Amino acid sequence: MPSLPQPQRLLLAELAGTANRYSIGEGRGLPQEVAVAAVLAVTDDPVLLGIQAGVALADPYGVSQPTVELLQAAGADMTIAQQHATEVRERLERIGIAGSSKDGAADGRTGQHSDRQPEGECG
Repeated sequence: MPSLPQPQRLLLAELAGTANRYSIGEGRGLPQEVAVAAVLAVTDDPVLLGIQAGVALADPYGVSQPTVELLQAAGADMTIAQQHATEVRERLERIGIAGSSKDGAADGRTGQHSDRQPEGECG
């Protein structure tokens, strides 16, 4: 993905928080239409939704699948999501955060401590 302008990066940050809140956070039990409406209140841009879905797809531990599903329901461009997920996985592997297997789960290499890292230390 090319670098995005500041306003779009800010929208992505807000989108990440909203999508996570309604998919894997405290709002996860709410009806899907409520969650989709909350996401769409941030942005309805299929490219931005796709970029964020790509981040969730690249999750080496597989816990972000509900986020992917929410963003897809909100209209994420899943071609963009797949492309961005590949880029994110490559970056994670390059910096040693996590390797991934074909199913997206961590590969269990010894020396990985990312499951004990505080939030925010993954990139």
